[in-house]
Amino acid sequence: MSRIEELDRRYYPGYVDEHVRFDALIRSYLRPGIAVLDAGAGRGVMYPNDYATVAARVAGADTDPAVLENESLTDAVVADLASLPYEDASFDLIFSKYVFEHLDRPVAVLRELRRVLRPGGHLLIHTPNRWHYVALFATVTPTRFHAWYQARRGRPEIDTFPTRYRANDPARLERLAMASRFRVVSIQLLETKPDYLYFSPIAYRAGIVYERAVNRWDALARFRVQLIADLEAV
Repeated sequence: MSRIEELDRRYYPGYVDEHVRFDALIRSYLRPGIAVLDAGAGRGVMYPNDYATVAARVAGADTDPAVLENESLTDAVVADLASLPYEDASFDLIFSKYVFEHLDRPVAVLRELRRVLRPGGHLLIHTPNRWHYVALFATVTPTRFHAWYQARRGRPEIDTFPTRYRANDPARLERLAMASRFRVVSIQLLETKPDYLYFSPIAYRAGIVYERAVNRWDALARFRVQLIADLEAV
């Protein structure tokens, strides 16, 4: 057993990660017969799902043509999220995972998502918090470094994209939501185990200390790594 594995067993027994939490939020709104949009669906290799076994439709939209190969979807289009080829109020639920950190025009995207979402429908967002040290470091390093680092963690280079961090902190997201006719139901900030520091037991220990501190004190909540938002169309 490696030193990292020992630390995991000691400090994170029964660990539930952020992907499971976001999946649970999505499933809380899934109903038979509804139409769902995966906004920024991509290839679907990193985070596949079985939502189409419940919903009548799980559409996907992405600027990357690889979205057409996404096996989790019932149908897909290659399109900018700020200009979608769907009728008004086409969807009951929209979710977007690890996309909002890449948006150039977040207001345009949110308004377009609001247009294709029925009143009372929900937009669920999972994105890194821009005030976490990982995101702050990412803002001062080039995309080629991100691709190299993520490749060391097992993510293919083709799944790493330039980050913008224009829509992924609570205060900014609230302002954008209000400007786009959404009501904020909840914005959660979570500090998860520091698996981005797996490269070194010493760094991993430091990450554990950080995780314990920001999760213990609410005054430090704005520095947690994961942001999960639930917005309702009004």
